[in-house]
Amino acid sequence: MHKRTIGRVGFLFISLACTVSAQSPVEPAANSIGVMYQLDAVQVDTPPVMDGLVLEDSAWGTATPATGFVQSTPNEGESASEKTEVRVVFTADTVYFGVVCYDRDPSSIIVRDSRRDSSMNEADSFQLVLDTFSDQQNGFVFGTTPAGQEYDGQVINEGGSRGGSRRGGRGGFSRGTAGGFNVNWDGAWQVRTAISEIGWSAEFAIPLRTIRYPVRAEQVWGVNFQRNIRRRNETAYWSPVPRQYNLYRVSMAGQLMGMETPIGMASNLQITPYVIGEAVARDAEPTRGPVASGDFGADLKYSVTSGLTLDGTYNTDFAQVEVDDQQLNLDRFNLFFPEKRPFFLENAGVFSVNNAGAAGRDLGQTELFFSRRIGISDSGAQIPIRAGARLSGKVSDTVTVGVLNMQTEGLEGISPANNFTVARMRRDLPNRSSIGGLFVNRQATGPQSLSTDHNRTYAVDGRLGIGENGIVQGFVGRTQTPGRTGRDHALNLSATYNSEVWRVVSGYQENGEDFNPEVGFVRRTGFRKYDVGIYHTSRPQGFLKFQELRPHAS
Repeated sequence: MHKRTIGRVGFLFISLACTVSAQSPVEPAANSIGVMYQLDAVQVDTPPVMDGLVLEDSAWGTATPATGFVQSTPNEGESASEKTEVRVVFTADTVYFGVVCYDRDPSSIIVRDSRRDSSMNEADSFQLVLDTFSDQQNGFVFGTTPAGQEYDGQVINEGGSRGGSRRGGRGGFSRGTAGGFNVNWDGAWQVRTAISEIGWSAEFAIPLRTIRYPVRAEQVWGVNFQRNIRRRNETAYWSPVPRQYNLYRVSMAGQLMGMETPIGMASNLQITPYVIGEAVARDAEPTRGPVASGDFGADLKYSVTSGLTLDGTYNTDFAQVEVDDQQLNLDRFNLFFPEKRPFFLENAGVFSVNNAGAAGRDLGQTELFFSRRIGISDSGAQIPIRAGARLSGKVSDTVTVGVLNMQTEGLEGISPANNFTVARMRRDLPNRSSIGGLFVNRQATGPQSLSTDHNRTYAVDGRLGIGENGIVQGFVGRTQTPGRTGRDHALNLSATYNSEVWRVVSGYQENGEDFNPEVGFVRRTGFRKYDVGIYHTSRPQGFLKFQELRPHAS
């Protein structure tokens, strides 16, 4: 088989956005880009009443509000057109955020879809991001709309390619960890909202067991807040973010000070058992007794430390998992369906090694570990998972580890029983940089299995931040499959420069003909691919009321 070299030649496009902003008084004392903003959290004995009415609850009275929001769009650097206040209090087991979104015309507040994790870009909304380890790369996002929608997800590597987008808060279909934001992660938390004559307000209650944080009593977390005012196409941040980035840019977040967490609380245990059964009696055979059948299993979650979690499962039941979004394949490349099974979602980004830095539509998408290969056949049939365990999280402020072991049962004619092992380690470095390694192993088990029925993947990956706007990242990987001894390697290198005026993306991907990560996802093998994308952004003043001109080529 001959290797194919693919060159991409793009055309020039011009993206135009036309918006007329309403003229209204602006919020005073706007914050400035490049300054580290701090907000103090206050400990309270009595938690707030979760009804969305922040200003009527005395529990918020001792907290100093964060204010001075600054527009990213449409008028970058100017004060937000409406005032926003955010207060933070906490108890021994929960952190609360009280948000007041003032609006001089509450009747103009826009509300859209209120389903969980649906997009908030088409409605008035509020989001917050928590960088609990202050690693300036990862975080937890929580958001809501005036309708009380729940929106949450995990940020990985500042959102990857999404971190360079001007709009966060997209919902619905997710590319999983490859996209840098895992919207399929659903944490346990509450939000209540209320619309009144002053605008709208929201109260968030986030249990400490839902998030992960360092093992120490006194905490300093990265934090930022984003408010969208839909009728003006306005996005504003508490800690200002340049227009080329969004909320996922946690390296530009402010600091949440004063948080205290009980160290002993980390060791919480959660067990979720299930029992199912049925009894069937046949009216046509009254002399025959009912036939009974049933099954049982359990999931376990144990916080070894506040940053390290042990998950276990026995006879796993995925009956309650959300169905996949329908996709139509019009070409010869594999379709990617993101992981939605809860057991695999928490800390999914820990195990992620991929080519997420590619420019444009990535026909060479490569995931060296893809958890949907465990318990699901290539045809989509469910393969029973007998048992499994995963230990993942941070062992220190800079070292992340992940170890996964799963045992599946065999299905005659579809798949033998298999044991899956995944090991991952990553060390965070200054300025959004990191280095790590990955090992993946699939081994057939059972009395009829062969010792040669296995597949292994090895990889080393890295990420280097250059200044404030540059990033270089990539990986080198190799697979080991009995009977395939040819070009079984893959390598990726990409570089991105993203300023307010210019965005340049370039990448190189090479997959050998015999590169075969059976516990990963590969669109195609046997190719080399070069990517280049150049974008220029300008905001002309008074030119036909255009908000933004963005010619680009890729």
